[in-house]
Amino acid sequence: MNTDPASLKNLQDIVLPDPVPLWPPGTGGLLILAVLFLCVAVIGLQYYLRKRASRYRRAGIALLGDAVTVQDVSIVLKRVSLAAFPREQVASLYGAAWVDFLNATCSRTTFKQQFFDNPAASPPADMLHSAQIWIACHSSAAAEKDRH
Repeated sequence: MNTDPASLKNLQDIVLPDPVPLWPPGTGGLLILAVLFLCVAVIGLQYYLRKRASRYRRAGIALLGDAVTVQDVSIVLKRVSLAAFPREQVASLYGAAWVDFLNATCSRTTFKQQFFDNPAASPPADMLHSAQIWIACHSSAAAEKDRH
């Protein structure tokens, strides 16, 4: 037996510890997972609510594609506005008041009374374009209420 502590014969292999397991996670890992899950749930809920709230807009744009007369376009616009605004505010509107309402609820459109003068005529391209923009971009009553 060699009693010299500096002798190379006394060397032994290094014993490595077992690797740290990934499961079960520690408190910090559980906290990170919980926060991540909560973030994903909130983002998913917001996406779902936004899609559900704009469902009437998608339906209106689809109906607008089937409109063949000015009256059809006006009916689609009225249906969309009834979905977005209180019935008392929208249902009785016609003529100049209807055109003013459409222009007041979307700053990106310019409806003209001439568009609605001949209900049986084929809708002009300007009217269809304005109707599509109005459906997509009007300020609904719920949005107005949230701003105040």
